[in-house]
Amino acid sequence: MLENYFKIAWRSLRNKKAFAIINILGLAIGLATCMLILLFVQHELSYDKFNANADRIFRLTFHGSIGGKEINIANAPAPAGPAVLRDYAEIETFTRIKTEGSFLVKYDQKQFKETRVAFADSNFFDVFTFPLLKGNPKTALSEPNTVVVTETTSTKYFGKKDPVGQSLKIGDRLFRVTGVAKDVPSNAHFHFDFFCNIKGANLGEKWLASGATTYLLLKKGVQVAKLNAKSSQIVRKYIGPELQEFLGMSYDEYLKKGDSFSFKFQPLTDIHLHSNLESELDANGNVKYVYIFSVIAAFILLIACINFMNLSTAGSAGRAREVGIRKAMGSVRMQLVRQFLTESVMLTFIALLAAFVVVILVLPQFNELAGKQFDLHFILNPKMIACAIAGCLVVGILAGSYPAFFLSSFKPIAVLKGKMQLGIKTGWLRNSLVTIQFVVSIGMIIGTIVVYQQLRFIQNKKLGFDKEQVLILQDTYLLGDKSKAFKEEVAKLSQVADVTLAGYIPAGPSNNGTDGYVPEDAGSNTTAYRFRTYQIDEHYLPTLGIKLAAGRNFSKSFGTDSAAVLVNEAVVKQFGWKNPIGKTIRSIGNGSPGSVRTYKVIGVTKDFHFESFHTTIAPLVMAFGGDGYQIALRLRTDNVQGVISLLEKKWKATTDAPFSYSFMDERFNQMYLSEQRIGALFGIFAGLAVVIACLGLFGLAAFTTIQRTKEIGVRKVLGASVFSIVSLLSKDFVRLVALAILIASPLAWYGMHTWLKDFAYKINIEWWVFALAGVVAIGIALLTVSYESIRAALVNPVKSLKSE
Repeated sequence: MLENYFKIAWRSLRNKKAFAIINILGLAIGLATCMLILLFVQHELSYDKFNANADRIFRLTFHGSIGGKEINIANAPAPAGPAVLRDYAEIETFTRIKTEGSFLVKYDQKQFKETRVAFADSNFFDVFTFPLLKGNPKTALSEPNTVVVTETTSTKYFGKKDPVGQSLKIGDRLFRVTGVAKDVPSNAHFHFDFFCNIKGANLGEKWLASGATTYLLLKKGVQVAKLNAKSSQIVRKYIGPELQEFLGMSYDEYLKKGDSFSFKFQPLTDIHLHSNLESELDANGNVKYVYIFSVIAAFILLIACINFMNLSTAGSAGRAREVGIRKAMGSVRMQLVRQFLTESVMLTFIALLAAFVVVILVLPQFNELAGKQFDLHFILNPKMIACAIAGCLVVGILAGSYPAFFLSSFKPIAVLKGKMQLGIKTGWLRNSLVTIQFVVSIGMIIGTIVVYQQLRFIQNKKLGFDKEQVLILQDTYLLGDKSKAFKEEVAKLSQVADVTLAGYIPAGPSNNGTDGYVPEDAGSNTTAYRFRTYQIDEHYLPTLGIKLAAGRNFSKSFGTDSAAVLVNEAVVKQFGWKNPIGKTIRSIGNGSPGSVRTYKVIGVTKDFHFESFHTTIAPLVMAFGGDGYQIALRLRTDNVQGVISLLEKKWKATTDAPFSYSFMDERFNQMYLSEQRIGALFGIFAGLAVVIACLGLFGLAAFTTIQRTKEIGVRKVLGASVFSIVSLLSKDFVRLVALAILIASPLAWYGMHTWLKDFAYKINIEWWVFALAGVVAIGIALLTVSYESIRAALVNPVKSLKSE
């Protein structure tokens, strides 16, 4: 019997090839899209779960407020790990990671700039599950100046040679290779190629200084909530004395002023999706996008299933007499149900095979858009295939259930006499399903428009600096004491308008820090504020096009400028100054007694966006000195490549370090790469949703046209024009789309309003966005149904009436 079902199903699909192709295409697109999205979601949810002790590893994070400004840092003070282990019996051990920027790494004749260098405690490989292919994980980092490299890095520097025992020059020091670890998995919240012994890092000893990323391994059965409740004891015991030392106040007095400090124990598996703190080791994901894309996957699959129902129902009129004859010859309803479900499942499995082909073909483009590195292993693994088959079976049964029970319910006498009741006026379920399809499609169109509007707003908003025609020479710290001489030589070039030794550029990676400041006004000498601090030279402002609001720029003509600072307007507002020029502030620096200094304000810059649009412009202090981390040049030539070639020659004449550069506008765009990817994915998914919805609308149009064939013939005989008939057949669909617009608009507004909350500077969602999405949806709907409507209107009425 089952074999007979498959034979009939295959014969039915062959007899209606166009119907089968449309149905398979819609399902394949829906399934392929769903598979890709779920691949992304599953990967996002799997971060750090590969660690054997993932449920017991917590990151110690630092929080609080200084001068009313909140601080939330992924780092903890360097002494925090040993102190917590010493004071709390619930902690089994701790380990730390410290990063210090990029390094020039040399071996023999090979040298590369490496940005993924970490300094780690000796027990790092005991806490985290990074298997060592060579070396002993318990002793690999037990001695100073030792390093463990990843498998790919080992091949890069040593080829097939055994790296253990070899020496690498990292920066200006030699490290002995003691182990080779497997490459850090893509679903880890940090990615390093070098793990050096932490004794080579500058950790510091103060609790108010910047420290290291600290991880705690809790003993089994410990409830982290109890540790979080006791974290205030750490602050009072260790940070309290330093507050007394640097600010002259007790911790209780500090609390009375409305400021505070605290530590939190953050689960390892929460870091990637639920953390956006200062000093994160890698750019993290966002759980909102996981939810959004999960919903999109579900909706697109729902749309595909709706299409299947509508297209199958649209073809039901053509098979009505078949059902009547088979029932008259003795077939029972459940036999017909099984027959039609077999056809449904067969079609979904064909669509599944097509979906796998589509996924394999578009995987490289999807990787580029999503910023992932999925390969065929992720797609063709047994678990993925088993889930796809099970899901396909469920989809086939659910999507085919309504047509199966609908077709099998025909009464043979009514069918054979042509008295079927299949009109659109009784098809509320089909109309509801099409409306749902367009609610999703219109919502995604609105979302796409809003995302692109926000990205355009970011591109066009005045930043307070000029990002055009600025070239960045990276890693100029590698020049050492030659950096200033190199800068002076570059400044002589006629193609260069100005040049600055710039530790910080308002876009991309930079060398910057944060210090504590106390205004020296009477009565406020104990109020501390935490501000960004940059070291700049006198060419920084003109090179980047930053304007002064008051006072003057730094100048070598003034010997006192070594004790002077520039501040932005946000600092003036924070301190409540009316006349900021000449005011003094005291810096407590990085928390060491020698770093306490007093500065005089000589100028105020206009506020400029030195961080992303996700945050408001924060207070910024700029001290005089310059920083050789990188060099910024403002160009005055259109021959940019010629200037770059000239700069490269001068670089290579000065050092054998790699020459690298970037453009400021490109670095600015990179800051919003995540949003750009979201916008692109939204646009693609919205397009796919519209295509699939249109296939469903086409199916419903075909169904309606078949049911109204006699009516159309009668109207034409009575003199109706083609236009009036097309209008008649189209108006019902326009009503459905109009209803979808009314439902989708408030839902889309709420969703995008929530998304825009992540930006401190954002657009207002205008009314025309919804109008445009509605016009696009109605236009697409009319184009979709016009083919069937026009074809039906052009049919000879004699043929239409005769066929009935």
